[in-house]
Amino acid sequence: MSRLFEKFTVGSQEIIALSDGAPERALGGFFNGVDPTLWTAALGIASPDEGVPFNFGTFLIRSGGRSILIDSGYGAPAKAMGILGGGELDLRLAEAGVKPGEITDVIHTHLHGDHIGWNVVTDANGKEVVTFPNATFHIAAKELDYWQNGAPKGEERTETAAKHTVPIAAAGHIKTFDGDVEVLPGITAFATPGHTPGHTSYIVSSGGAEVLIVGDAAHHPVHFEHHDWIPGVDLDPAESTRSRGKLSALAADRGSMVTGGHFPILTLGYVRRVPEGYRWEGIGR
Repeated sequence: MSRLFEKFTVGSQEIIALSDGAPERALGGFFNGVDPTLWTAALGIASPDEGVPFNFGTFLIRSGGRSILIDSGYGAPAKAMGILGGGELDLRLAEAGVKPGEITDVIHTHLHGDHIGWNVVTDANGKEVVTFPNATFHIAAKELDYWQNGAPKGEERTETAAKHTVPIAAAGHIKTFDGDVEVLPGITAFATPGHTPGHTSYIVSSGGAEVLIVGDAAHHPVHFEHHDWIPGVDLDPAESTRSRGKLSALAADRGSMVTGGHFPILTLGYVRRVPEGYRWEGIGR
């Protein structure tokens, strides 16, 4: 079960990487317009159609009496895909010994459906209910404003964002923030727009150590080496390129460990400066 649930430590802080679905997936869509011979070589595969391990992931942090999720998985769509662990975040939380009512905070990188899927679920009576009723949901103000006011009306992603935020907002459980700020003790937000207008990455710090959790600013570690290898889902490719550069510099300069929700469990590494730019250095486990 290492692909669905694994613990790691940052200083004295235990963090649990949880999967809500772990497919084998062809990743061509995350290297839009890039010569396939380049990106397949970088990934160590023979063909653009070759599936590689992927993840719809979240991170559970228990700190200072809080139980915190960074993103909330894909939910029902992942279950419908029939993939390993798809739509089973509730089971992964149970394995971690945490009940939904014990989640105190959900911190979002952005509001795409595969990161907010467990915010609201349909119960046995067909009613939409908030999964984590006692949680505060932390969302960048620019991100929430985009999906409420700027996103194209009627599109599936817009409707999904509304489904998974409107009931929470109505209950008064959303707290917004702006820019690079400490969201909770030991968890600092860094604005990394481009994938979406308010996309945010987070540094979790403990005992002089830290991990940078990058959301969809990077779908694969190779994005830290090639900032201009653009996922087709990035709304603003130039901005997302700049954000990948910001993250690479941040990680290299601070010596932060790095991981991401779409990296297969458990992928941890460092970003190093090299003469040609940056290099991903994975941590063997």
